[in-house]
Amino acid sequence: MEQLKENKLMRTVLITAAILFAAVFCLYAFFRAETVTGLIAAGASLLLFATVCIHTFDACRRAITEPGLPSPDASLGRRSLRFDKRHPWLRILLFMVFTRLVLFAAGYAFSAGEVYEGGILDTMRTAWLRTDSPSYLGIAENWYVTEGDPRFHIVFFPLYPIFIRLFNFLTGDSFASAMVVSNLCAMVSAVLVYEVAALDHDRDTALRAVKFTFLSPAAFFFAAPMTESLFLTCCLAAVLCVRKKKYLFGCLLAALAAFTRSLGALLLAFVFIEWLQDVLEARRLETLKENRKPFTLRFLCMFLVPLGLLGYIYINYAVTGDPFRFMQYQREHWNQGFGLFFETAAYQTDYLLSTFAEGDLRQAFGLWLPNLIMSFGALILMIPAAKRLRPSYSVFFIAYFMIAIGATWLLSAPRYLAACFPLGIALAALADTKRKDAVFTLVSFLMLCAYLAMYVNGWPVY
Repeated sequence: MEQLKENKLMRTVLITAAILFAAVFCLYAFFRAETVTGLIAAGASLLLFATVCIHTFDACRRAITEPGLPSPDASLGRRSLRFDKRHPWLRILLFMVFTRLVLFAAGYAFSAGEVYEGGILDTMRTAWLRTDSPSYLGIAENWYVTEGDPRFHIVFFPLYPIFIRLFNFLTGDSFASAMVVSNLCAMVSAVLVYEVAALDHDRDTALRAVKFTFLSPAAFFFAAPMTESLFLTCCLAAVLCVRKKKYLFGCLLAALAAFTRSLGALLLAFVFIEWLQDVLEARRLETLKENRKPFTLRFLCMFLVPLGLLGYIYINYAVTGDPFRFMQYQREHWNQGFGLFFETAAYQTDYLLSTFAEGDLRQAFGLWLPNLIMSFGALILMIPAAKRLRPSYSVFFIAYFMIAIGATWLLSAPRYLAACFPLGIALAALADTKRKDAVFTLVSFLMLCAYLAMYVNGWPVY
């Protein structure tokens, strides 16, 4: 009887969500759609997204009604369970050092001659200090200010510049500190990707998750002076702690993720689904009553997650007198706001076609095409992967995709999605044969090289 009620509730939620999205899409089609091609792109995006949601709801239903799968370590022998076999951190770190060297060498080789003057640090600065990086360095050196062009730096979150400033005591150079922070965090993230993936998958799949996370087309941003590495580290550390039932530490780390980028606050969705799944499992096993206190404390820990975002809002108030000044600047200076993710597919398709027709290949191939490939690719990837991933990961992806891709003037879809941790695990789970693994690895590496070449040569790669 309880199972029937839960299934009925899941169907009701799914049907309600479908009606809501259909209504919103119809309003968009009648009042906002500008071209037929844009409308088709928007419809395709919504259809793919809806399919991911359906598969995620089905995974949630199975997680609630069926016993959990045994640990991947359950069938391993004593030799395989040795610490160095279960946790091959040295192997992972060597892989990360190698890929960092390859990225820096490739960035140097791809640069069109402009970076060959000066020392190594000057060469790297010319190639890698682009897009938002100067803003983070400016915050690290001068904090937030209220005059001149640097006043717009208030739209960038503070944790990454704080780390840069701390490392400045060692390096004396903000760019060098930023590169150290980013690449150290990338190495920590690689270990955490493995540990998180290994909670649900075999060791080979967990190692593939590391590979695909750091060979994704925009993975070079993990080596650049940008927030992606620190954000990914905080997210994965929070996920690992929550999965190990250490909710206090997990929610504090999630707050740090939200103090790094606003999308970190969406980890609240992940934490809530994990908590809910544990509660329903305890009810199924009839152990809920004796575990009521720990479940209550874990629930209260969730209120820590938004503190990172609230801290950033307080900084806005302390510096400018307006807690939401960052939203004003994003709207007025960058035309950024909250929008519909499928409308993003529409206008980016229109811009791709128009820039290609005008012969503006830098805009077409450097900006709009990568945005569309990564946005649609992430949805296509998650459709089969949602059946294999933990439901909380898919729910986090759904929330992350809606907000990140729903930006009204989206320029950085590949970079945003590179830091969405479920995608690397999803691709690793699907690459379950040597042939698939080889094909996915080759395609990812070639796309990474192409995107890196455009980035270091000043194409519109954000």
